[in-house]
Amino acid sequence: MTEKVETRKCPICGGTMVKSKTKRGGYARFFWQPPWKSKTTGVLKPFIEATPWLCLDCGVVLAFVDESTLATLREEFEEKRLEVGL
Repeated sequence: MTEKVETRKCPICGGTMVKSKTKRGGYARFFWQPPWKSKTTGVLKPFIEATPWLCLDCGVVLAFVDESTLATLREEFEEKRLEVGL
């Protein structure tokens, strides 16, 4: 039985990146907290967990959030940017 390994193109070197088995395991945890009050976070979970990906060519580890979370954060940022006139 073979497992499907998710891959993507590295934005730094163009090499092959592979997704971590889990975003919660060991030291492979990445957190990000919006600098504004967010719909995606709350009192009990004030941060967003991101999944680490490793580039097999250059060795960089980058953290990515899922598409739905990213879309919500992008929308919130645009709303805040319009509020403060950036």
